[in-house]
Amino acid sequence: MLAANSIDVHDGLISDELVNALFESVHQPVYKFGQKSNVGDEFGFWIANIDAETRRNVPPLGALWQIVEEHITKGRYGIERMYVNAYSYGDCPTVHVDHAGEGNFTVLYYANYEWNHNWSGETVFYNDVKDEIIRAVYPKPGRIVVFDARVPHVAREPNRICPVVRYTIAIKIYLNP
Repeated sequence: MLAANSIDVHDGLISDELVNALFESVHQPVYKFGQKSNVGDEFGFWIANIDAETRRNVPPLGALWQIVEEHITKGRYGIERMYVNAYSYGDCPTVHVDHAGEGNFTVLYYANYEWNHNWSGETVFYNDVKDEIIRAVYPKPGRIVVFDARVPHVAREPNRICPVVRYTIAIKIYLNP
């Protein structure tokens, strides 16, 4: 069950075949540059929105949502927004919250089929005043992290030796009335 201020990591829900299919789905030339973590941020990063039609027409994306519904949200949450973030060395994401309202959560799926511990790219979570790290989550292939959208966090970009783009599929969810 999703709870206020929670940060829950789920491993083993995604098969190797689906991990590969999801990577192939997001590793496409469909990204737009300029997305920012916060209004007023100086630097942007790459993003691709995933609308309901795309979820229906790209089977791995639909399969991911079905797994999230079955194992995590139990059908009690709806999708507000779904998109892919793409970060490479030199990108500058900043600490932010995804939603200020209670009952909103973010599902973050790490979409690379391979990741090396020397490449960095963790998702770092902070306390409310943003002066302490409370958790860091390694971008393990196939991993899902679900967190209260009010928890301040940031994606750390891959470091200089990382030869690939760091992809995550973000699903912003809300409690169905």
